[in-house]
Amino acid sequence: MSQPIRTAENDILGLETGLEALRASPEFQGPIEPAPEHSSYDHLALLYETQAEQFAAAIPYIKQGLDRGERCLYIADENDTAAVLEALRDADVDVDSALESGALTMHTAQESYLRNGAFEPDDMIAFLSDAIDEATTEYEGLRITGEMTWVFGDDPPLEELIEYESKLNRVLPDANGIALCQYNRERFPAEIIRDVIKTHPHLIYDNTVCQNFYYTPPEEFFGPDQPEREIDRMMGTLLDRTEARAGLQDHQQHLERQQEITNNSDRSFEEKLQDLFELGCERFDLELGAMAQVDIDDDRFEIEYVSDDHDHFEPGVELPLSETYCTVATEIKAAGSVSNPEEDGYDDITVYNEYGIRAYLGTYIPVEGGDDRTFFFVSSDRRDKEFTDDELTFHRLLGQWVQYQLEQTQRESHERMLYEIAADPDRSFDEKIQAMFELGCERFDLDLGGLARVDPATDSFEVEAVSGDHDHLTPGAQAPLSETYCRLIADDEPTAEVTDPIDAGFGGTLAYDEFGVETYLGTQIELANESDRTFFFVDSEPHDREFTDAERTFHHLMAQWVQYELERKRRERALEESNERLEQFAYAASHDLQEPLRMVTSYLQLLENRYGDAFDEDGEEFLAYAVDGAERMREMIDGLLEYSRIETRGDPFEPMELETVLEDVLADLQLQIEESDAEITTEQLPRVRGDASQLRQVLQNLLCNAITYSGDDPPRVHVDAKRRGREWVISVRDEGIGIDPDDHDRVFTVFDRLHSCEEYDGTGIGLALCQRIIERHDGELWVDSDPGEGSTFSFTLPA
Repeated sequence: MSQPIRTAENDILGLETGLEALRASPEFQGPIEPAPEHSSYDHLALLYETQAEQFAAAIPYIKQGLDRGERCLYIADENDTAAVLEALRDADVDVDSALESGALTMHTAQESYLRNGAFEPDDMIAFLSDAIDEATTEYEGLRITGEMTWVFGDDPPLEELIEYESKLNRVLPDANGIALCQYNRERFPAEIIRDVIKTHPHLIYDNTVCQNFYYTPPEEFFGPDQPEREIDRMMGTLLDRTEARAGLQDHQQHLERQQEITNNSDRSFEEKLQDLFELGCERFDLELGAMAQVDIDDDRFEIEYVSDDHDHFEPGVELPLSETYCTVATEIKAAGSVSNPEEDGYDDITVYNEYGIRAYLGTYIPVEGGDDRTFFFVSSDRRDKEFTDDELTFHRLLGQWVQYQLEQTQRESHERMLYEIAADPDRSFDEKIQAMFELGCERFDLDLGGLARVDPATDSFEVEAVSGDHDHLTPGAQAPLSETYCRLIADDEPTAEVTDPIDAGFGGTLAYDEFGVETYLGTQIELANESDRTFFFVDSEPHDREFTDAERTFHHLMAQWVQYELERKRRERALEESNERLEQFAYAASHDLQEPLRMVTSYLQLLENRYGDAFDEDGEEFLAYAVDGAERMREMIDGLLEYSRIETRGDPFEPMELETVLEDVLADLQLQIEESDAEITTEQLPRVRGDASQLRQVLQNLLCNAITYSGDDPPRVHVDAKRRGREWVISVRDEGIGIDPDDHDRVFTVFDRLHSCEEYDGTGIGLALCQRIIERHDGELWVDSDPGEGSTFSFTLPA
């Protein structure tokens, strides 16, 4: 019987298919390889010590044969047939049907091995040959197993047994049959077990199938030069084992070196890659290592890294992919090799004819969210043998590390780009969303990004923005939500994907039939007090794989930013409306208050002008109080109006030098500084983005307060700036009278004063104005102070 295993339409018996049954035993193990000088998997010896071990292999072996449509022949001796049949029933075999149909036949040793009263090897071979011929007329083949304890009678035919086993090796490779001979190790002499081992290509022992290194072909076992052949075989086995051990040690050393290289945190990716090139060249005995970007669809190949100087291979060199050996890896999207270009059909490509490359070992590296690569080694010297499985495996391990590093770098790059887009103060929301679309299309390898309003209650879908041209998905386009892929999001999870529209139930929908969308990745964005959105990417081509967890996570991050921006825009609109209402109220209130105030002021002035001489000293004092109160009322009304207009009447934000603003403030305060003998020191202030006139108002107010509340000593004021993450902290520090910690919040309340007008002049609105200005600049304003210890007013501005 030959070794190959064919498909279900045309099966051939053999150990590999019998092995499927043996694997049903939880204790079974062992790799399967052809035995030396025996290409068939058809003759096994089962060595056992207990009935449990015996049935653990023999029963699944028979059961598998019956399941495959083969006839099974069981020869019982040590066990009676009833025990064997009961064991088969325990294994869920329909024994009665199998016996009735003839698929299972049970025999005793007297009916088979000893059917003529004594054991004759040739007679038993003829018996089995006839059984095989008969079985193959109705069945796929014949599966045989026999208990060999019948040998022990009055005159054990031990030599004839070994002759029979050897002759069976000649019959089975050419017949559609497989045989499992069962030997009880406790019953047979050691020398017989030794010869049994020698005459069976494969052994089953301790529920392990073993390739038999000690197998001896029949012509050698019985030949005149058998001792000499046995010595050669023993020496060959020793040599093979020694070479295998040496190869294993060499393989282990290379694995350890690979781990040392890849785990070295002090070296960059490029340095590690060069070390791996050097290791691979040594391991595979090739001249040059390299990595190239490849595009299978565009037939593109571009060298990215090489391990050494080469006449042709250097970074930046481009070729059609089809003119390189890399197609051997890209076609199967795995590791591939070329050791004989002429036989493999590569003798008409550029790298063979012009570059002189004669050997290649490479692997295809798909890179999620980036350009795919091939990682390979080449040589101008021809190899005299094929690359081994160990070499291919080691090369795949190198490629897996390279793939991980490339994808990690790609992910970090995309995350950095996402952050830069989101944090860019010079871009509008519409510009940012378009940049997000572009980034997502690259990351997910899809054609189009979009944002749409969705409402499951009304089954509505309306496109708000898209990244490019599309026949149907355009801003303002509408469709029933149930006819789009976004219905998955509305009905189920926040994030959904479609890579097989028909399987997902979208055949016949607008999205599939008219819009031509084959692939979809989208996330639902829930918003308060307005329509929800879906943030999605689509493609008119089917995706050849599922989206990865990393891609889903990145898409979710993008959607979170979109949600934040939409919520921020909603809050800004609400704030703008609130500010407009506040300004309208303040304007109306100030206008309504100004009119009676002007009347009061006018009549007070008239009273002073006409009747001033008639007032006594108290009357003049009362009149002065009234005039001063009216004036302070006017200042408070003006301050309230100014406070209400901080948001709506400010200038647009622009890049500005805060240092220049401070210089202008100091120039305006020069007279006050000289009169108070104030000493003001400053550090270098940063460049920021803001409203220069409003920030000037903040600095002027804080410096005026520092000078005003200096106490009895000449004012000492210091202005500095410190970087804190992504913001600047600007501080104005004085050595004045200080503020009680319980009053720190009060100083920022409109019209709330800590001192009387007789002590310090003012309306009590200056710091409230400053706080509102800083809030408009997305910053904070606070004070650190204690009575008698001076005060430090600090505010933040985005860097």
